[in-house]
Amino acid sequence: MSAIASFIKVPKSALEGLRNAAAGGTDHDYLSTNGREVAEYRWSGYVLATLLPYLEEKHQIDLMKSEYDELAAFLTNTTGATHFIFTPGQRSAFLNRLQPSSFSDEEMRQYFNEFNATNEQEIGRAMLDGVNALRESLGQIEDTSVVVFSIS
Repeated sequence: MSAIASFIKVPKSALEGLRNAAAGGTDHDYLSTNGREVAEYRWSGYVLATLLPYLEEKHQIDLMKSEYDELAAFLTNTTGATHFIFTPGQRSAFLNRLQPSSFSDEEMRQYFNEFNATNEQEIGRAMLDGVNALRESLGQIEDTSVVVFSIS
């Protein structure tokens, strides 16, 4: 089973509309109209569901909490897809720390396999690509925007 990860940049002013759209089941259309994709991730989005706790636990890079946690939880509960909202504060705190050269694909492979009780040999590359996608998305954030990250 696979999941798709998306990174949609939207103006902060569009977030209340996103809440209303999600409540009405039209959040995908709303994001297409009011946002734009800022990063691409070709692997399963489930890999990113492991990468985020890895970054928090091993590197103190927490992209799972922001001042929009309530909205992210609402979107997750309403749509059934996992959501996080990346902010200008996270861009400032973490963008420079997400240098791919700072990460070991072997260490990430071991973490993924222990976390998920698997034995995936190539998963370190997928995790490194995830670091790149997160860095790319954070780099697109401005003071007046956020990135709505989802795994569905």
